[in-house]
Amino acid sequence: MSGNQFLEGVFEIVREHFRNRTDRDLPVRTWRTPEELAEILDVAVGAEGVGVDEVLHSINAYLSECVKTQHPHFLQPLWGGLSEAGLAGEIATVLSNTSIYTWEIAPAATIVEKEMIAALGMLTGWNQVDGTFTSGGSNSNMLALLLARDKIIPNAMTEGADGTKLAVFVSAESHYSLLMSAHVLGIGMDGVIKVETDEMGRMKPAMLRAEIEKINHSERRAFCVVATAGTTVRGAFDPIDEIADICRDENLWLHVDAALGAPCLFSNRYKHLMDGIERADSLTWDPHKLMGVPLTCSALLTPHLGALNHTCSYIKSAHYLFHEPGEEYDLGRKSLQCGRRVDALKLWIEWKSCGTSGWGKRVDEYVELATELEQLVNENPSLQLMTERMFTNVCLRHVCSPDGGDVNVFNEKLRQKIVRDGQFMVSIAKIGEDTVLRPVICNPTIDSESLKAFIEEICNVGNRLLSGDDMETHARSH
Repeated sequence: MSGNQFLEGVFEIVREHFRNRTDRDLPVRTWRTPEELAEILDVAVGAEGVGVDEVLHSINAYLSECVKTQHPHFLQPLWGGLSEAGLAGEIATVLSNTSIYTWEIAPAATIVEKEMIAALGMLTGWNQVDGTFTSGGSNSNMLALLLARDKIIPNAMTEGADGTKLAVFVSAESHYSLLMSAHVLGIGMDGVIKVETDEMGRMKPAMLRAEIEKINHSERRAFCVVATAGTTVRGAFDPIDEIADICRDENLWLHVDAALGAPCLFSNRYKHLMDGIERADSLTWDPHKLMGVPLTCSALLTPHLGALNHTCSYIKSAHYLFHEPGEEYDLGRKSLQCGRRVDALKLWIEWKSCGTSGWGKRVDEYVELATELEQLVNENPSLQLMTERMFTNVCLRHVCSPDGGDVNVFNEKLRQKIVRDGQFMVSIAKIGEDTVLRPVICNPTIDSESLKAFIEEICNVGNRLLSGDDMETHARSH
């Protein structure tokens, strides 16, 4: 079989799986043990290659066993869906197979990325913008903290840490990547000060001031505040404008982790959730979340021109990379990565396809669906809404349990049963001490039918568990 015939075989498999991605009659996931899956995939490799037919079989088996993240019953993480334009962008990215560090090696990619940074930055209200695409929201957050650190300790790059113990203030419900970033940057996890949140999961500005005051009278030096626009569990938005006032008063860098929530800026109805964003010093934006762009696609944006170049100036030692004048177009000069995919390309193609107004319409539709799900929960006596909804996250639980047993344990078992049955995927999380189910509307194939079926699934599985079907005794659960 020729190379062209092999690729035609691959494309036919891809077309088939793409056509079936929204088939409600197919499970979201078929539950397997690791041993079963290893056998089905025949994962072992050998000294000699196998025939084309076997390779095609392996590709088909892999796609068949994957979780169908484009399925209308996929409600689990903060991403999902796959459009024709998104897939086309991913294919074009792979086919070009370039690394975006110099104009010489990636001229077209450079122009696309610069345009996408400018287009995203325009929505923030900044008069000027710089930025780079990263490996994901965690990396974007880390780069933001690095910019903030270099501002307060400008010689840290060359001389190393000077012994100053730093403190960064984050919401108590902020993303765990901030702890990881503190570890990597030498701040230490003890330097991450978690600020109390209100009943909706938003950082309390008054408590932020109090925590800063404590640090100002300690051995640590405050240098940065991280506000979250769309927390992982509740989808809560911290009050950016009020936090910006505090950062101004205390001369602190304000970073906004809007990996999930930034797309609300496309919507005239919901962009108020990020009021004050124009006052931020940096912003994390993940188009691979709510915007449905294929993983990974994340950007770090800042209005401080030259900050990225300063923080990444060690790249000047790479004399073997930069051969043409004009630093503006050598994007490797402002990135922590050298080898870097052109993730901006799939965003560009998707944006070309749907337009700015299309993004806004999608955000509005997602929030409308989340509102509908919220109403379905409130109308069902077996279910309870566990926090006020702000965006596309809906946190709920089944309120019943057998013989007065632990409601948390019951919901853990309920979720486990739902996922193993394979008809729906939904995550589980904690709000305080309460275990909650957390469906998220981030998938363009989700519709009203999906939501009604999801509520029905929760109730049916809950009833089976309450009747004793697949249910361990309360004593065993502990």
